[in-house]
Amino acid sequence: MQSSQEAKNWWAEGDTPVRSDSRVTYLVDGRTALLMMCHHFIKAKRYIYLGVWGLTAGIELVRGTDHRAGPDGSPEQENLLANLRGDGFQEQDINFWLTHDLSIEAVLGYAVSKGVEVKVLIWKSLAGAHCNLEEAHDKLTAVGVTCILDDSSIGLIHHPVESLHQKITVVDGTSAFVGGVDPLIEKEGEYDRWDTHSHLFSTPLRQTAKGTTPYPWHDAHALIEGPAAGDVELNFRQRWNDVVERHHWDKNLLIPEHPLAPAVETRTISQVARTIPEHTYHFKPLIIRGIAQQYEHALSNIQQVIYLENQYFWIRAFTGIDIPFMGYDNPEMEQTIKLLGAALQRGASLSIICRTIPTSGGLFRTRG
Repeated sequence: MQSSQEAKNWWAEGDTPVRSDSRVTYLVDGRTALLMMCHHFIKAKRYIYLGVWGLTAGIELVRGTDHRAGPDGSPEQENLLANLRGDGFQEQDINFWLTHDLSIEAVLGYAVSKGVEVKVLIWKSLAGAHCNLEEAHDKLTAVGVTCILDDSSIGLIHHPVESLHQKITVVDGTSAFVGGVDPLIEKEGEYDRWDTHSHLFSTPLRQTAKGTTPYPWHDAHALIEGPAAGDVELNFRQRWNDVVERHHWDKNLLIPEHPLAPAVETRTISQVARTIPEHTYHFKPLIIRGIAQQYEHALSNIQQVIYLENQYFWIRAFTGIDIPFMGYDNPEMEQTIKLLGAALQRGASLSIICRTIPTSGGLFRTRG
């Protein structure tokens, strides 16, 4: 029998389905998320798809004792190797782990060398980037990765700082990663996305070229297993194929539809939601506001507790200029504020955690 909360509508409409046959595991902070991604990349057998906002080819996905726990033959190192074998690593994978840095270019290049198809889609916009996109493209291409820059937002009809902040990964159609962790170290070595729960003030594992430790970076990611991984793949395939077709590139670059992964045992009910701005792609629906719909439904259902972590929580739309009156009203933002207020009036408690020093739009943050 459904509870009153379960009976309520929590879901987005008109895009991907609600699933009860897929498992979701949350990965908090870059160390955990990037380590798990690296494991999946090394074990991949057929294909790896990455759709990212930014990428640094040389970022090390695995560092410190996660990479090497101790001297060869030490109990710590032998235990690490035993865990890798238990996770499905073959001996050639173990040899690669021991003899290479585990940067994203090295790991993806290794996957290519085993015959795995690797495609990377990097977002490119007029607003520029916090990393050198062309350098990332060239370095990945050099190790055999098929990499293209998604310039779908470049044009007069687009928002001046339109940014598709997706950070998605699909491995063999059975596993997908979705969340907030970019495989990225921003220019000048700042804002290294690899960080631990401790967020140490100083550590050699996160040092810049100047010997300083970048500002701490807290974020979360999720591992999706089962048919819902195919919904993440659908998003990647639609975006990738749209860019290829718009540029009239070789049709061999197009990604075919793959069968969905088998169902997995789970108690999770899940739905992959996304935002696709108007005029960005040609696939339908042309405008997708699934995340906004989920927010609206969730906030309408809250009775007791609301906890929000958000890099940006803006009261008005941000145009790229950090002057409040240069922004404009956004009905979805206004709706979110109204729903939060209504939940408070119902007696719910509210906690919101935002960045202390936003990279942009600091004057647009909600106050009060």
